[in-house]
Order: sequence, then C-alpha cells, then structure tokens
Amino acid sequence: MQQNPDFRWFAWFIIAAGAALSFAAAAVPHFAAGYRLHLGVLFAGLLPYVVYASFSDVVRGWALLATGALLLGIDLGVKIPERFLHYDGYASGRIYIASLVMTLVAVVVLGIATRREHRWRGGKEEKEEKVDKT
Repeated sequence: MQQNPDFRWFAWFIIAAGAALSFAAAAVPHFAAGYRLHLGVLFAGLLPYVVYASFSDVVRGWALLATGALLLGIDLGVKIPERFLHYDGYASGRIYIASLVMTLVAVVVLGIATRREHRWRGGKEEKEEKVDKT
C-alpha cells in the first residue's frame, strides 16, 4: 500500500510566504514619511492562509501541495499588480474579492480532500473491525 507523501514543509512555506505578502500589501507608504497599516487588507489577506493552515494537519499529499500552490499563485497575481504596480488605495476592491474567492476555493478543495482521506482510512478500519468481530 502506497501512502501519500507528506508536504507539510511546503504548507509551512506557503503560509509564511502568504503572511509576508499580506503584510507587504497592507503596509502602504503614507505621504513622505512612515507607513500605514491597513488592517482590513491584512486580515482579508491572511484569511485564506488561516483556512489553509487549519487543514494542513489533516490533509496530506498532492491535494495540500496543489491547493497551496494555487493559493500563492492567485495571491501573487492579485497583490503584486494591486499594491506594487497600480496602487489606487484598493478602490477597486479586487484584493478583498480575491481573498474571499481564495478562501472558498481552499475550503472546498481541502474539504473534499479531507472527506476522501477520512473515507479511505475510515473504510479500511471499519472492514478490519468487522473481520475481527466475526
């Protein structure tokens, strides 16, 4: 029987990179000196990674790797243009919508993966218990 590879080290990297990217997007220059921290942008940016972190201990294998890569790719694709290339004070709201969509994608994909792993493990354990009882 082949077990799923353990990609938790990759999940930790994804979570750290996402947190750093969220902080970089939330800290914006304020006039000539200092920076201003937009807490709404920070919390919205961290939400997909909090959800991903909550599933990272339950889900193993390629589902964890693919979901993390997808989250970080979408996040980079949205936050780099919004914050660093065409900053307009987040007036378009794209950064909030992208975080919501990424959170929903993470919940759906990792929820399905959790059910599959639980069913795979649970189904095997139930069969072994039935055999032992008879």
